[in-house]
Amino acid sequence: MPTRRLLFALLLGAPLLAGCGFQLRGSETFPFRTVHVQAPVSQALGGAAAPVVPDVIRGLERAGVAVKPRIEEAEFSIRFNQVLFDKRVLSLSGGGRAREFELEYLVRYEFVDARGRAWGEPGEITIRRDFSFAESQALAKEAEERQLIRDMQLDAAAQILRRLAAVKRPS
Repeated sequence: MPTRRLLFALLLGAPLLAGCGFQLRGSETFPFRTVHVQAPVSQALGGAAAPVVPDVIRGLERAGVAVKPRIEEAEFSIRFNQVLFDKRVLSLSGGGRAREFELEYLVRYEFVDARGRAWGEPGEITIRRDFSFAESQALAKEAEERQLIRDMQLDAAAQILRRLAAVKRPS
């Protein structure tokens, strides 16, 4: 009896989903087939800033875009001019210990071809997250901070990939 109800619900639900315009997102389509990715020369705070570049490269490769080692071999280049991570204290406890922090992740980039022509305006992505810290939960809060940083890096990479899908060739 429960299987008949389930089957009935599925049969009834499928046309409703199709009728509302629901569609799986699918992968991005880009107006280019080859790209060169130039990582930033310097990065702040050790390796905390770096992962956005490989995340963008992985996203491009998943979409079938060939990442070339030299700009002359590619249609254009993604230049990461600056990738920074910063952590600031937002509030202190009565004992003078940090209770809340603000994490900031900044990525400055531009799209240019081998001749130096810009493919749109230079871009900047700034992502901020607040989180509280408690010494009694130090290990959990450190893991939460690492996860927040990773989520910020993935968010920045996703935003860059969306902007790449809308990039236009210079005229």
